[in-house]
Amino acid sequence: MPEISLPKGYTLVAHGPSKVRVLEGSVMIFGATLSAGSEAFAEPTRSLPLYATDDSRLEVDKGSFSLVEGDTIPAEWYRLAEAISQGEFRRVIIMGDVDSGKTSLATLLVNSLTGKGRRVAVIDADVGQKSVGPPGAIGLGVASKPVYSLVNVEVYDSFFIGSNTPSGLLHRSIGGVVVLLRKAEKLADITIIDTTGWVTESEGRDLKLIKTLAVEPDLVVLVGGSSTLVQLERPLRKMFRLTRVPKPQYVFERSRGDRREYRRWVFSRYLASASVKSVDFASIDIAYTFFFTGAPLVAEEVSRLQAILGVNVLYAEKSDDHLGVITQPQPPPQAVELAKSVYGVRHVKVLSGYELMHSVVGFMSREKYCEGIGVITGVNPREGRIQVLTPVDNPAEKLWLLGVQKVNPSTFEEEAGLEKWSI
Repeated sequence: MPEISLPKGYTLVAHGPSKVRVLEGSVMIFGATLSAGSEAFAEPTRSLPLYATDDSRLEVDKGSFSLVEGDTIPAEWYRLAEAISQGEFRRVIIMGDVDSGKTSLATLLVNSLTGKGRRVAVIDADVGQKSVGPPGAIGLGVASKPVYSLVNVEVYDSFFIGSNTPSGLLHRSIGGVVVLLRKAEKLADITIIDTTGWVTESEGRDLKLIKTLAVEPDLVVLVGGSSTLVQLERPLRKMFRLTRVPKPQYVFERSRGDRREYRRWVFSRYLASASVKSVDFASIDIAYTFFFTGAPLVAEEVSRLQAILGVNVLYAEKSDDHLGVITQPQPPPQAVELAKSVYGVRHVKVLSGYELMHSVVGFMSREKYCEGIGVITGVNPREGRIQVLTPVDNPAEKLWLLGVQKVNPSTFEEEAGLEKWSI
């Protein structure tokens, strides 16, 4: 492990995964001071700037690092943090392109405000690059002391989206921020909302506009030069107070592969203490899907359906608008159309059970919008049971939410996911 002498006024940028220990002196990370004996961890594919406020000696364990003269944090960020701490702000939303420093700025604001005795809520709406809360969910954390990373903020609740992108799920993304904001304002003096880097195209523009209208922030912060984010600035400036700050001078852009690797790490970290729980079909109440939302058919009706489909029916249920069936083997399309007509439903969902394998699910309760998440590892239609890998206790007592994400429970690599409402 190399030891680095870092003169006062210089910055060591640690590239994760990397652990840095302060042996002598003191450094500052996004406004949080680390003195001798303190450690900081740079998450995989992310960078952590340690600015020496004294002549310091650091120990770097794994990862790589860069040395930069001066502070990599723009002076405008410090001035913004000071203005927010002195003003009467309750809601601040941060917007910017991919790799513009939004999360870094949110961390600096948290540290500036908690350093002045404020209690700060953070809503992490970047479902694809999570810092607060489980992956695939909007997270709510509350900080009462400075942190070097938002990963270290205590999580109070989350809202499960079930995807690593808000695309096609704008309603969940906006609704999740709104319900978490209601909870945040009961817990903290001020709420900082960190958003995705999706700032272009029709859905990206819609998402930012409607989310801002729903949140009604006291301040919208745009991160980027004056020639960027114009498509957001023009519609928002008539409605809200806006300010703009530059990107940091040293930004280490990440590839799609880097982002995918970061999501893999987030899943592996979250599921490290998980175990497999077995739940019977009858105990599962679920949303974001047709399946397992109907009343199971009685034996006589199962026999009738079996005759219509011409295959073995392992499980069947019916609601007002769907017929859900697990069969072996798959029935011919004309038989499925006949079943639709006989049962008078708009949707017939025929599964083998395999379609649910490795799907990510969220768990909601009366106390929390998201108690946690899990990954389906087994479906046994003959026994009527599902196995799910999760750290959540008693998942049968929670409302399940089926995501469109799929993740390999052994490697935590992403797999081809589901189409929304395809099951």
